[in-house]
Amino acid sequence: MVGAGVRALVGRAQFADVRTNADGSFQLANLTLGLTVIVHVTKVPYQDSDTQFVVAPSNTLSITLHVLQRATMSGIVQDVETGAPIPGARVRFQTNVPSANAGIETMAGPDGRYVFDHLYVQAGVRLDQFDEVVASADGFRNWVTPVSISGSTTMNVALRRIQPPLIYTGTIGGSSDSWTCTITVTHPKFGILVRPCQLFPIPMRRAGRVSVSLTWQGSEEIELAIVSSTRPDQGLVGVSSYATGSRLLELKDVYIGGPGQGSSVRVLYGQSHTTVTAFRLTVDRAD
Repeated sequence: MVGAGVRALVGRAQFADVRTNADGSFQLANLTLGLTVIVHVTKVPYQDSDTQFVVAPSNTLSITLHVLQRATMSGIVQDVETGAPIPGARVRFQTNVPSANAGIETMAGPDGRYVFDHLYVQAGVRLDQFDEVVASADGFRNWVTPVSISGSTTMNVALRRIQPPLIYTGTIGGSSDSWTCTITVTHPKFGILVRPCQLFPIPMRRAGRVSVSLTWQGSEEIELAIVSSTRPDQGLVGVSSYATGSRLLELKDVYIGGPGQGSSVRVLYGQSHTTVTAFRLTVDRAD
């Protein structure tokens, strides 16, 4: 068997890692007499093999690998909210190291059902090796789970739709009776100032990450933050600095809690400006 991986282990320490030649042979050099060595052999799609021996003046091992057994795996890919099947969903195997099942994939049929006819059993049973099943479909978030195939398996998959971004448009600025919230700040030159702001709620079904971008027209100084809706002056989650030249502020991948937290985007702007400034606020939620 050509190209099999051969590792020589003493306890957990590895001191040799070679490949078998065209005739299946391998050679481990510089072994210490009397040492107990484990020879670990791997070759896809065969069962891993461990052979232990005590080093003598002459050492010859004959190792036989057995082909992994085959099994089936099937299930239905569904919308987690409605339970409706998702035709055409892609289901594939991936792994962190070479595996017999790595790269195998299939597609769900019109009823959302997928089938793997010939998976390898016991692929990825070591602690440092595991298979992952990844399910994906247009408009849905990927679903990933580790799996070890020990026989015929049924695994249903529930995908969650990607939430469209929240879009807020409008204007900021104007007289104090138009302010929806205020922040008291200490300015290094002008002392204590009351700054107006606006809050835009972020509805979340569960805890997740949020990215926010704000663009606007005008010379208004603006600060962008994600805060607690109940205490807009506290509970800061993420904040970008003031910007006047770029006309763009962004917050990326800010983690916030679920519905109970009541988070909002806070847009803070300058009190001295009474000119109305148009803006567009976009909130992407990975919830």
